Amino acid sequence: MNRPRVPARLLARESMPGITEALGSMDGWLLRDGAHWLVTRHEGVITVGRVAADPSRVLADRSLWTDPATDGSHTYCSPLPDGALALCSRQAVTVYEADGTARWEHRHTDWQHSPEAAGACTPDPAGRVLLATMAGPLGADGLSRGDICRALDLATGEVLAEHVLPSFSATYAFQQFPDARPEVLLTASMGQDGTECLLLAHTAAGLDVRAAGTAEEPYVGLGGHGVVVGQDVGGGYLCRTRDGADDVIVEAGEVLPEGRVFVGCTPGFVDDERILVVTAEELWAEEGIHVLLDAHTLRPHAEIDYPQAPGAAAIPLGDGTWLTRDEETVMRWTTTTTTTTT
Repeated sequence: MNRPRVPARLLARESMPGITEALGSMDGWLLRDGAHWLVTRHEGVITVGRVAADPSRVLADRSLWTDPATDGSHTYCSPLPDGALALCSRQAVTVYEADGTARWEHRHTDWQHSPEAAGACTPDPAGRVLLATMAGPLGADGLSRGDICRALDLATGEVLAEHVLPSFSATYAFQQFPDARPEVLLTASMGQDGTECLLLAHTAAGLDVRAAGTAEEPYVGLGGHGVVVGQDVGGGYLCRTRDGADDVIVEAGEVLPEGRVFVGCTPGFVDDERILVVTAEELWAEEGIHVLLDAHTLRPHAEIDYPQAPGAAAIPLGDGTWLTRDEETVMRWTTTTTTTTT
């Protein structure tokens, strides 16, 4: 299968210990408050780095917090617009000030019989509330009626609204849209019970929750105008969905060389016209081929030609650049205007 190859041009590189493990976590890469963030954990310290708007740099700044999860359990972090940090564990949601002191803590029920379940949190795009998922109440039969999402006042932690989700005992992740839409996307992965993709918005009437079109994949990339691109957990297909438009679905066998599948967990928009995906011969491959697809049709534009073999992780930033990693170094790339065909 011949297609054009476009050279990648290195713009910047920066050491970030812990990035290898971070890109396997639900909060390792986040879109918050119009910016991209990397979140790492290394030697008891949580580092939150804001990706620079200047493409000649990787990070604009870093903030450090002591990791409270000393027992090795995982927590979900989310940077806040005022420089604070929200942290969601299995038992509590806590907001920490920039100096590390706790602003408030909201305790909640744990998933007693679901060790894989994990909550998530995000500020709403207006920056007034923290949306957080957690275990819901049990019925008289001892079974869950569904997990819940609460809207917590960012200043005080007061519960302002609550909604029972259609998901249960799930692993959650929040993403915001790049164009500051009032809704945020929540993915709820329930293992063999599938994935729920939900759009949440906090309004004067409470929490509005609805399905994100037909999206049902755990790995998603968000574009402008409410576009969601989902990648099948098995790497077999991609699906582009948006309210008011027909879905676009491509099977791996239609657009990739024989035997290759989509890998990694961060399909996303390099810019408004191009999506970046990674392909390999097996899901857990450590190296991959990076491919640019048309953002509307999901058909291939070109393969990316790197100076050295890239890994299986790529983070598109929406501004014509993207990130990869080499061990504990993060690198920022763009494409050149030169193309070749193989």
